Amino acid sequence: MRIAFFIPVLLAFLLCQEIQAQQSFSFCKDTTRIPDTFINCGRDYDPVCGCDNVTYRNECAAEIWGGLFNGSWSSGTICGNFDIDFFPTAVTYFLGQFSIFFKVPGSATGYIYDAFGKLKNLQFYHSGSSNHVETRELPVQNLDLGIYVLFVVMNGEPKYIKFAKVTQFDR
Repeated sequence: MRIAFFIPVLLAFLLCQEIQAQQSFSFCKDTTRIPDTFINCGRDYDPVCGCDNVTYRNECAAEIWGGLFNGSWSSGTICGNFDIDFFPTAVTYFLGQFSIFFKVPGSATGYIYDAFGKLKNLQFYHSGSSNHVETRELPVQNLDLGIYVLFVVMNGEPKYIKFAKVTQFDR
């Protein structure tokens, strides 16, 4: 008898929680427009944590690419323990700019794999301070044309970015 009463009450409680979560999310995102990823939001990596719990590379990306209402993000921070950024994602024979944001002190390992799963580059990153951005240029000039995955692991948490090598330097 108690279980028969408890289950409907629990379901009603969970439904109310879901409705509240949807309402708080809907107030931060402009549902009347389609995010436009073709607008250039620059190469500046100044991450913001959006109200949708997504880290965007800067305020422009949160508003234009993410479709968030202006100001519905926290500047100078990220969602989660770390974040990565790589620019541009269509690289030529120049170096690619890689940034990693450490919300807490720690170490991370970065791997670049080709489309066949072969390891092409390995780098280690470390930060002794909180809210620290480390930026490095990655050596992509010696990579063959193709698709690559930049895979970073910090404290067992993985993140990845795909990029393409689109032109080769002819000597």
